Amino acid sequence: MKIIISILFILVPLLIADGHSSELKMKILHNICSGVKNEKHMKVWSDNQKIIDSFKKLGGLNISKSFKDAQLIVLNNKSNLLKNSIDKHIFVLDYDLLEEIPNSFGAFFWKKGRPNIVFIKPRLEEQSLRLSTTLQPYIEEKIW
Repeated sequence: MKIIISILFILVPLLIADGHSSELKMKILHNICSGVKNEKHMKVWSDNQKIIDSFKKLGGLNISKSFKDAQLIVLNNKSNLLKNSIDKHIFVLDYDLLEEIPNSFGAFFWKKGRPNIVFIKPRLEEQSLRLSTTLQPYIEEKIW
């Protein structure tokens, strides 16, 4: 009985913390997508339904129902990237994808338990993307 209670004392806080970090992750991602601009208001699409649902709940973004109609793609998995994505702005959720996908302009990922955001300046310029002032500190000249 003592073992079960001990396990509960360990697991419950971890599960609660995971829920908060997931909510925090979605808010950060929403702020990132809100802060990326080009000449027109971009439609956002993601290969992760949780992200789309979270964006709808938070509001303020123009959500696309399909990959085809979107200008800004939030990509979780490279296998979900369609071949005709050359004209899309791609933001990835894994740092390795930033290197693997040449037209991706930035990444949001967790490392050592902390959120990391990075935008690659030459790719932003090439794609004529501007960032809000709150995202400016995360611009890097090149991939690490």
